[in-house]
Amino acid sequence: MQTTTTVRFAGFGGQGIVRAGEIVAAAALAEGKQVLQAQSYGSSARGGLCTTDVTVGSGLIVDVEADTLDVLVALSQDSCNHFQPMLAPSGTFIYDSDLVTAPDRAGARGVRATHIASSQLGRAIVTNMVVLGFFGAATGLLRRETLEGAIRSHVPRGTDSLNLKAFSLGWDLALG
Repeated sequence: MQTTTTVRFAGFGGQGIVRAGEIVAAAALAEGKQVLQAQSYGSSARGGLCTTDVTVGSGLIVDVEADTLDVLVALSQDSCNHFQPMLAPSGTFIYDSDLVTAPDRAGARGVRATHIASSQLGRAIVTNMVVLGFFGAATGLLRRETLEGAIRSHVPRGTDSLNLKAFSLGWDLALG
């Protein structure tokens, strides 16, 4: 039986939304899965609404644009407000609780990603990696080692240690 999972990472430009999607897509390909990845930027690259969708499947993916999301990862209030209605009733909702007010939705999982990146790692720029780790552990969609390999190949040279540490913090938080 063919299965697909559609994930949307959403926030504002400059948060590493597209990079997170690219990493998920690369990890899925490395695991031999079918993948479709697309992104959308607001009118301004930094600060405007930004999304990346990754559909991961066990067979051919035919829907280019998702009407319903299986997973929504929101890193801004605007993205939460805008895309939460698209999340399937049984969908997984993950949000940065430093930037998004807790949604009125059963099973929503918040992580203080911005706070963790800033206070524990001294670099808010790796907030996306904290969230990516949390997403990875919370969904079980991809193996940890595959995601870590994709991070190594998709972050700037010399930043892999910091990015992997941020990812690990997020992963461990999701497992509680």
